[in-house]
Amino acid sequence: MTLVQLANFIRIAELQSLSKAAAVIRIAQPALSRQLRHLETELGTALLLRHARGVSLTSAGEAFLARARRVLAEADGARDAVNALAANPTGRVVLGVPTSLATVLLPALAAVLREKYPKLRPRLVDGFSAVLHARTIAGELDLAALYDDRAVGPLATSPLLDEDLVLVGPSDVLIPPGPSVRVMAQSPLILPARPNRLRLIVDAGLSAEILHEADIVEVDSLPAIIAMVSQGMGFTVLPQSSVASELAAGRLQTWPLAPKLTRTLLLVRPVDRQPSAAVTAVEFEVRALVRDLGPKVGWRPLGTLG
Repeated sequence: MTLVQLANFIRIAELQSLSKAAAVIRIAQPALSRQLRHLETELGTALLLRHARGVSLTSAGEAFLARARRVLAEADGARDAVNALAANPTGRVVLGVPTSLATVLLPALAAVLREKYPKLRPRLVDGFSAVLHARTIAGELDLAALYDDRAVGPLATSPLLDEDLVLVGPSDVLIPPGPSVRVMAQSPLILPARPNRLRLIVDAGLSAEILHEADIVEVDSLPAIIAMVSQGMGFTVLPQSSVASELAAGRLQTWPLAPKLTRTLLLVRPVDRQPSAAVTAVEFEVRALVRDLGPKVGWRPLGTLG
């Protein structure tokens, strides 16, 4: 017995005609007749009396009609409740993003979630991609933005964005014409230590000569790296979005790299966990912000909002 069978039986009873009901439901009359016979066989009793003028309810049919209407009303109520929950989701969602993404994305996301989903209880965290990866696999994070890595493992993934890395230096420094990568061999280069994913991208993209010549200072703190560069202690390589506020304030400047270095980020979640309406809402808003903020901070959105 299905909800479709119940709905079709109610329509037959209301119209007192199989042919009229078939026309309204847009189903062939023989198919509707078979559906009705299957329902009567399952119940073990006749629900309708067939006659020349159409059909009429038996006493069992009268009783079944009342129950069928209540069942459909309950089903409609359940559907409305689920739809309302999807429109106004509740509950906690834990989202993790790399520190280099957090300063631009998380404040904007927190404001949007507070305005649009007042019953949602988001927890927004940042950290190194490897740590976020491990926490997502362990089930501690409902959703995370991670570097695209072939070793992502047992996670459901979808592309989020890609962006170019740039050379970042103090605002009062002039770089002579020519490839900016030469600056890396002539000035202190402040970078996180391996196996930080951004460091691995930099190491893979630079020539062995540059890496050999560079005076690399390893600092595993993005705020500290930015502060050191602002104070003239060296240069670094970061996405433009990581230093958006410093660029706007005139404390830093950037130069394009040649050859170009690019990072790609994915949205991931535990593969064995069906996303809730709350998780789906947060994912949608993350993608919407990447699309809206992208032109300002150098993000190129990947994937779709739907």
